Amino acid sequence: MPIVLGIVAALAIGVSDTYGRASARRASAISHVSMQMSVGLVVALPLLLLFSSEWIWRDVVAGGISGILVALGLTIVYRAMADSSSVIAAPLAGVLAALIPLIWDIVGGASFSGLTLAGCAVAITSMALVTFSPGMESGTRRNGVVLAIIGGVFFGLSIAFAGGTSEASGVWPVVFNRGIGFLALIPLIARSRVPFVLPPDVRQFGLFGGLAGAIGMVALVIGSQRGNLGTVSVIAATYPAVIVVLASTFDDDIVRWWQAIGVGGAIAGTALIALG
Repeated sequence: MPIVLGIVAALAIGVSDTYGRASARRASAISHVSMQMSVGLVVALPLLLLFSSEWIWRDVVAGGISGILVALGLTIVYRAMADSSSVIAAPLAGVLAALIPLIWDIVGGASFSGLTLAGCAVAITSMALVTFSPGMESGTRRNGVVLAIIGGVFFGLSIAFAGGTSEASGVWPVVFNRGIGFLALIPLIARSRVPFVLPPDVRQFGLFGGLAGAIGMVALVIGSQRGNLGTVSVIAATYPAVIVVLASTFDDDIVRWWQAIGVGGAIAGTALIALG
């Protein structure tokens, strides 16, 4: 079940981030994340009735810290994808989103089979392969890469905090992830003087992105609670493969042959983790 939930998380987060990139190109990344967090809170609250969820202060606080980190990380990475290319920025952020929780889990004493570790290595290397692109020296793309690295660090730490919560706490960490994440953006929104919601012509991006993002976060947290944080986070962090496919299909991004191999490698790595 944790492996399946990790795959669900990757698919949902990939869709959510595709909407986020579209919003950042047409309006404000901050406004999109604000909508994404608020919609996610509305989605997560009823799930408390579906999953057994106990109020545990340590896990609630961890969920809140995770929310602050992911709200900032999303804002930064969506800007990076808009400035450069989702084919470059998303996999780079995904590598860090996979590595940090994996290292966190290993330091915490988790053990993995050789096949699982091989799968993690294949998946992470494949995402790094997807990141490479000619023209990286241009100022706009270079700026996008720097932002993607910063956002990826925030992502990785956010996953480590939220995914490290106990199974008994269930969905409560996600509720506080979305709620505190929204509150953390209020000073940034006030300073930037952007609206809390997207303009009407792109508002659907915030709604669908928020729905998909909440589903992805719930799947990631529940999967990590019931399995290994490291393996579930690596599977979930293959979400850039979804973004790359969607961006090349519906947008103007070009997928080169080595990036296609990287997407296939991310899938193969996930399969090895499942077999392990």
